[in-house]
Amino acid sequence: MLFRSQKKVKKTEVESWIEKRYTSKSEEIMRDSERYINKIEDSEQKIKNFLNEFKFMTPNERIFKKIYKIALSSQDKFINSLLLTTEKINTNYSDIDSLKEVHKNLVETVGSIQKYIGMHGRYLMIVYEREMKLLSRFLKDFDGNIEKLGNLLKDSEFVAIENIMNIISENKSKKIEIEENKSKILDIKKEIEEKKIKIEDKKKELSKVKDMAKGEKEKMEEYKELKKQFKKIENEIYSTIAPLKREMRKLEKIVTDKKLKKQIQEYIEFPVKTFLNDSDLNVFRESIPNIEKIEKNPRKREKILRLIEYVLDGNLEDKKKEYMAYKEKVDSFVITSREENKEGIIKRKIDNLQSEIIKSEEKIKNLETKNDLLQKEILKSEEDIIEILEKDLDVKVQE
Repeated sequence: MLFRSQKKVKKTEVESWIEKRYTSKSEEIMRDSERYINKIEDSEQKIKNFLNEFKFMTPNERIFKKIYKIALSSQDKFINSLLLTTEKINTNYSDIDSLKEVHKNLVETVGSIQKYIGMHGRYLMIVYEREMKLLSRFLKDFDGNIEKLGNLLKDSEFVAIENIMNIISENKSKKIEIEENKSKILDIKKEIEEKKIKIEDKKKELSKVKDMAKGEKEKMEEYKELKKQFKKIENEIYSTIAPLKREMRKLEKIVTDKKLKKQIQEYIEFPVKTFLNDSDLNVFRESIPNIEKIEKNPRKREKILRLIEYVLDGNLEDKKKEYMAYKEKVDSFVITSREENKEGIIKRKIDNLQSEIIKSEEKIKNLETKNDLLQKEILKSEEDIIEILEKDLDVKVQE
């Protein structure tokens, strides 16, 4: 008994060996298929010739009187349907894939023909028994050769090689995807580094802004202190003049000079503002000769006179100068920036960048996980290839 020696292929040469074997086996099948294609074309032509002759046949009306009209109608529909179907038959092919497509279409054609026979053949088998048997023989040959062509395409060695080719093709796609994912990972890592640099720049900017905000805070405290002193002096002036409001209302009723009357009204409504703008103090001077009319009570009158003389003696002049000096400082004091708002904006930008980095790192993790999975699938499929080679093709794979 003779034993065939087992074919041996190096693991690194499996792909090239399979491709060569696939090419040679495809060529072998295509060569062997020629005789079946020729027989199929021969049967096709016989069917067409039959149908063209069948057009002119008519059933014996005397014998088949009851089904004569039905048979004629079925005959016409049957012939037209089969001719239309056979006209679509294409047996041209250039490679193994187009040969498979030819076989697939031929199988569909057989299915269509069987459907039309089921639809219209019942009465035709009665009135044309001999002719329909002849057609059945042509169709049997047609179908038989299509089946043989199919068996050729189902050759176990070819199917095994084709399975391996499909696995190799899938692995190539997976390897391309792995490389694309690696490229994406590199791009994402580059983006992360750029964002980290931006974060560092923003942190430096934040530090400067904080320093400026500190200075701005100190400036604000200075401003508040100025305002406090300004208000204090204003209150001191007010507390000296405001007690004379009652007496000024009485004086307003006594004096006849319109200008003086108007000035008295301003003192009543805006004592501090009016005093600050008053250089001659006529309201106070006019109060002295009219003091007895203003106040009847000697004790109160004495107190009012002391207050008026206090003002006229220039005791509030220093306060007025001090007030005006503080007012000038307060009016010229400007907070030029909003560093606290700036600080918040920069912090949000840093937070956003850090959030984007976390999302990018998650993308990298997902891509790496995907690559690991693809790599495992490739390794598993490579093991499947070896198993098919050894089990179905009797090929020993060597390291």
